Amino acid sequence: QLTWNLQQDSHNKIEKNTDGSFTTKIQQNITLSVTHDGKKISCSARYPVNQGNDTKTAETEETLSVSYAPKDTSASISPSGLVSAGSWVKLTCSSRAKPPVSSFTWFKKGRDGAVKVSEGEIYSFNVTDGGVYYCVATNDLGNQTSAESHVTVGGKPVLWGAAVGAIIGIIILICMVFILWYLQSIHVASHPTQSVSLEEAARTAENEDVHYNEIEFSKQRPSLDSVQDSTQQQDVVYSQVKECKTEKRLTQTSNRECVYSQVQKK
Repeated sequence: QLTWNLQQDSHNKIEKNTDGSFTTKIQQNITLSVTHDGKKISCSARYPVNQGNDTKTAETEETLSVSYAPKDTSASISPSGLVSAGSWVKLTCSSRAKPPVSSFTWFKKGRDGAVKVSEGEIYSFNVTDGGVYYCVATNDLGNQTSAESHVTVGGKPVLWGAAVGAIIGIIILICMVFILWYLQSIHVASHPTQSVSLEEAARTAENEDVHYNEIEFSKQRPSLDSVQDSTQQQDVVYSQVKECKTEKRLTQTSNRECVYSQVQKK
């Protein structure tokens, strides 16, 4: 008698061979599915020995190997829930198939239909706006599409580029101010005499002394008896004198001392 684990109380079919022996068969047709993959089927035969006084049992076992197209394909989002614009999102596609999945393809739904955006089990991208994504798993026997995954953008955007640019700009500005200060300090230190000379020249120009002198010279009157007939008046001399002091100019040259005088006799 034959038995197996696929079905209890299966009908045994006995055939007589040409040599007078008998062959016992048990047969069942089943439709294989994913659930049968890896399942073990055992068959046992019990037969009499010692002229029917005893029995023995022989058993064999086989493991089913079923090939199938991708099954249980799904897409997951990390992080889940609301995401901020500018942050990174990772989509992962998973599926089981035999033979294994040969390719994963990502699509994004739009107004004009689905658009292919990436290939591979994992799809990472920087979020700019929300959208609906799904993946397709494919092997030699077929393909399967995952359910749609919704990426929802909310909260304040993460402007990492703007923040880094602002920091770099501040650092550059500080460096420029320091360089200008350093160059100015070197310039002042290397020309102290010139600065002092400029200040002295300015003060000298403001305090330039101009002297105007009026000098009267009169001759001693002679005695009456020596007075001439003419009514000549006393000689009066007016003199205007301007003294120019020697000054040290910016060009470090000296002007000669000069005197201007004007004399008028009456």
